[in-house]
Amino acid sequence: MALGLSILANTLWRQLSRKVSPADFTSHVHNPILSAQQITELAGELAHLSIKPPVNPLNSQALRQGEQSSRFMGAGLEYEESRPYQVGDEIRRINWQLMAKTGHAFTKLYQEERQENSFILLDHRQTMRFGTRTRLKAEQALRAAGYYLWMAQQAGTPVEGVRLAETVTFTPTFEGRSSFEQMMARFSQPCPPIQHDVFEPHLNDVLLDLTHRIQPGSRLILISDFHDLNQKSVEILTALTQLADIQAIWVQDPAERSLPNQSSVQLQSMVNGQHYSLSDTKARAAYQAWSLVYFAKQQAQLKAAGVTVKTLLSDAPLSVLQRQGDVLLEQGEQHG
Repeated sequence: MALGLSILANTLWRQLSRKVSPADFTSHVHNPILSAQQITELAGELAHLSIKPPVNPLNSQALRQGEQSSRFMGAGLEYEESRPYQVGDEIRRINWQLMAKTGHAFTKLYQEERQENSFILLDHRQTMRFGTRTRLKAEQALRAAGYYLWMAQQAGTPVEGVRLAETVTFTPTFEGRSSFEQMMARFSQPCPPIQHDVFEPHLNDVLLDLTHRIQPGSRLILISDFHDLNQKSVEILTALTQLADIQAIWVQDPAERSLPNQSSVQLQSMVNGQHYSLSDTKARAAYQAWSLVYFAKQQAQLKAAGVTVKTLLSDAPLSVLQRQGDVLLEQGEQHG
């Protein structure tokens, strides 16, 4: 059943299981995904979380202006430590005093004004404009972006981003106390109605662009449902892991993993617009089997690229992002 990522189109079920009504879908056509007031409320929610950036295993090559620093060999503001001499080290960096004491050559390492940058990729393409519990995937993806924007603002590090929708939109670099609000406003652009014949940028094209755009030692946050992930994506992401510490926030709706307990469910393909009726047990079982294989394959591809994967359901609290490694799917269902 090659549905691609599917959208459940049973309006009655959408209204009963939630919480996301048809009015919610049409409101995003002209209104921002999150209003200025909602962005302020999200900031208050995030302020109550203890959000601290994990250790970045990569060395940054950006000038330091925040709290994140990087070690490197060469002259700097402050001597940090020495390590055993390696072939290729500059003779003038040798710690002669330590060599006199130990009889072995050591090279001085310095701490200079270097820091990491953050880069956020936010997917608001058509498959993200779907939701059955609490909110659309597009809105939850934006909230997740806010989580990492808040982290960058608290650390005082520069942050920039790119938004995927019908077009690819790169943001300027923001830093300082207003970076959260400025980036959230740019990310909150309205989503147009779903049209099956519209051209959308492929994830791979943007990832390939990032290999030339991001600075070595950056943090790269990918927030998407990764519906068009493929083997080429794995190759590009593997190359990007040499430049950046990458986290993939995999946004999903609970109904995409497990069909609702309704007598009649209809799916519509996001690839060709075709409808599939799942009114009988056999058809539902076939979809469930396809779903398990599909999600397992997508997760295996992300992990094959060396990317840290976190699953975030559309109805889950942002606090689940504080957990290390994969986030359990059931956590979102418990907070619906």
